[in-house]
This record gives sequence, structure tokens and C-alpha cells, in this order.
Amino acid sequence: MKDISRFARLGRRSTEGDVRRGIDLIDLVRLAHYDLADPDGPDALRAAERRATRIVAYDTLAVPALLQTPEYARLLGNDPGRADVLHRHLPPASEFFVHETVLHAWAGDQEVLDDQLAALARRDDVRLVPFTAGCRPELRHSFTLLTFAVGGPAVHAETLSERVDVVARFQAVVEVLRWCALDVEESRRVFASPCEAAR
Repeated sequence: MKDISRFARLGRRSTEGDVRRGIDLIDLVRLAHYDLADPDGPDALRAAERRATRIVAYDTLAVPALLQTPEYARLLGNDPGRADVLHRHLPPASEFFVHETVLHAWAGDQEVLDDQLAALARRDDVRLVPFTAGCRPELRHSFTLLTFAVGGPAVHAETLSERVDVVARFQAVVEVLRWCALDVEESRRVFASPCEAAR
């Protein structure tokens, strides 16, 4: 069993009035899932996702892994279990961006893509980045930005980094994505019309 006793003293009083101070039991539960993973290793992002309190993800060529349906994930060779992070008790807050390329660069079963887009259309935390956003340098790389109850934020692009300058750069990219992306309702309309949007 993982030892979280060193964090227990931080949970004595988590709020003062309406202001949250320190960490509380919810955070201790998340810390119990903390994993010491090699930041350059294949499990670094999954370990970080399990202890995150907020996740922002953007993908240029595929639906972000945490949103992939089982069939879509399997066709891409991914683990469908990644999505469990969003369905657990006390899931992290989440915000996702999907580039329009995802709708057109699909080489698999069209029914799988249609089912995946239908799943996206049912969510209220996913926004589409259209081709009309242009070829901005900020839109060229997939990444996941994570916030934790304890410790600073981190970003995973090719590897996991907690460097302040690297995290700040991707935080700025998130602001560009928010500015470029369709709003949630417009995005849902596109995801709900795969015949028009993806063909």
C-alpha cells in the first residue's frame, strides 16, 4: 500500500470560509494513486493522469486518448482503459480540443469513426479546432496539460515535464486554442453530423 502519511498533516483544515486551503480528503484519495514513473517512459502520462485534478488535452491527428471509444482506441493500438480516469469517482476537471483533421484523416472503419464522433457530441468539455484557425505554430503539436493537488503543474508533449518555462509555454497555447476553437455547441453540431463533416 502506498504511503501517503507525509501528506496527512496537510489535510487538517482544507477551507477557511469559502477559500480552499491546503488539501482535503479528496486530494488524499488522489494521492493514494500517485505513481513514481519515469518521465521519459511510456507510463509517465498515465501515472500523471491518475493523480491530476485538472486535465487539458489537444490532439492534432486523433481523438485525445481519454475520450476514445473502445473500438476507436483498439484500431489505433491504444488501451481503451485510459478513459477510465474520466469515469472514476471524483474525476478530474477536463477540457479537450480536437483538430478538424481528425474528421478527415481516418483510414479505419467509418462506423467506428461515426460512433466516436457521436460520443464526442454528447460531451460538454470538447471543442473542435477548425481548419479556418490556420497553420498557427501553436496548433502543430499534441499535448496534455495537467494540474495536481500537490506540486506544480506538468505538461506531456513527447515527455513529461514540470519545468516552469515549458509549462508556461503550453498554458499560452491553451489560450490560443480557446480563442481559435468553435464553442461547445458549434462543436457538438459538427460531431453530431459525421456525414457532412467527415466525408
